[in-house]
Amino acid sequence: MRPYALLLFALASLPHAAAAMTFMEANFVCPIDGQPFQTRVAASGTAFGRYFDGQHYGPIASPWPLPVCPGNGFVVLDRERRYGEAELARLREFVASPAYRDWVANDTPYYRLARQQALLGESEDAIAQSLLVATWEAGPRRYPRYAEEALAAWQRRALREAGSGGYDTRMLVGELQRRLGHFDDARATFEALRADRGFPGKRLGAEEADYRRKIVEAQLALIRDRSVAHARLDENGEIVDF
Repeated sequence: MRPYALLLFALASLPHAAAAMTFMEANFVCPIDGQPFQTRVAASGTAFGRYFDGQHYGPIASPWPLPVCPGNGFVVLDRERRYGEAELARLREFVASPAYRDWVANDTPYYRLARQQALLGESEDAIAQSLLVATWEAGPRRYPRYAEEALAAWQRRALREAGSGGYDTRMLVGELQRRLGHFDDARATFEALRADRGFPGKRLGAEEADYRRKIVEAQLALIRDRSVAHARLDENGEIVDF
């Protein structure tokens, strides 16, 4: 039985409230202006599974909301983090810049987080993950731009992982290619995975390995239909798309 099925079975034995998504008020201090603020954050949630792009579904906030300074829009990822004076000076200049003000007005918190991470020299993998998560909150207007940036970041990660499998990364690259309508590229990505004798990797159990193979076949079916839908597999291995 796959982990998602186990989770569903366990939830069926519990009161309905056990699967609830809950939020709480939390206190923060904005590092940019030193002002305290209170905001609503996710406290708990239950994921029944994931879409092909990694977003959870179920009674869960996906993505979890990020605390944002009310006065300037700075994203507070880690309230315990302490910045040096030189770092703070750079951040304040960055947050006051026309580019950042435009991101506050027109873009999502996870997209701004990716920009902050780039300024602070955080890892390319961390930035790629934030760009991916930004696509989950993008909406139709922003999605193509966010997804193109995420795709470029994940393609660079795939190059870094070349020779070591990188199967999850390659599957995500193919997903973003399909969602963007780059069907020839997406087909090439998934056909290469299907032909790879090492796929989906030696560390997976037989059931999870079979599940990954089903995802590849589902993706190729969606590509044949020229579908850019947000999709996943249900518990019977059938495509659910939106």
